[in-house]
Amino acid sequence: MRRTFIAFVVAILVLTPTSALADSPVTVDCGDGSPLSTVASVDTLAGLQASIQGMIDNPAGMSCALGAAPLSLGTTSSNGAFVVGGGRYDRGPGPGATQGCGENFSLNAHSDASGFHGEQTYTINNADGCGDLGFKGHIKANVTCLAVFGNRAQIKGTVSEVSGTFFTSIIAVGDVLESDVEDNGPRSSGVPDRIEPVNQPKDTGFVCAADMTPSFPVENGRITIHQ
Repeated sequence: MRRTFIAFVVAILVLTPTSALADSPVTVDCGDGSPLSTVASVDTLAGLQASIQGMIDNPAGMSCALGAAPLSLGTTSSNGAFVVGGGRYDRGPGPGATQGCGENFSLNAHSDASGFHGEQTYTINNADGCGDLGFKGHIKANVTCLAVFGNRAQIKGTVSEVSGTFFTSIIAVGDVLESDVEDNGPRSSGVPDRIEPVNQPKDTGFVCAADMTPSFPVENGRITIHQ
C-alpha cells in the first residue's frame, strides 16, 4: 500500500507543473518514520526535486520520495529549517588517474516539537582516486542538531555505520559526524553548492552553528537549505 501511495504522489509531481504545486504542502519521506512536510515556494520545490534527483544519480544509501501532502500531514511547518541534499563532490587532488577522492552524499535534516530527525550518508563506490587504493566504503549517521543561517547550515549526528579503509581510519561508530553545507542556488547560477564532512569526538553532537565555509564544491547534485 505504501509503495502504491509513493508512486501516486510522485506521479502527481511529474504530471503537475511546478508552479501549480508552489506554496502547497509537500513532503519529503526518506523512510525514517519522520517525513518532512513543508509549504514550498517555486524555488524551494525545484531545489527539493534537484536534491532528490541527486540522491538517485549519486547513490549513497538513502532513498527519499517527494510528494504532495494534505494540510494535516507534517512534522515541520513552512517556517521550519531543513536541509535536503544529494550528489557527489571531490575532496581534491589525490592518488589515481582521475579526480582524487570522489564521494557520494545524501542529507536529510529537520526538526519538530519532538526533536531532530533525518540522516547523513556518505559513500565511496567507484574507482575515482580513493577507489584506486581500495578505499571503498560507507558511513551513516543520524541527526542530533541542525543550525541554519542564510544559505549555510550545519548538521551533526551520531555515527551508526562505518565501513571501508578510508572511513574507518578517521571515524568510528559512536563518534559524531558533522556536515557543513552551503546552498548557492540552481546549478545554472554558475556557483556550485559546497559541502564538507568533519569527524568530531563522541558526545559533541548536540550544539550546531552554521558558521563554517565548506571546502568542497558539489560537482553533481544539489543541496537545498530552508530557514
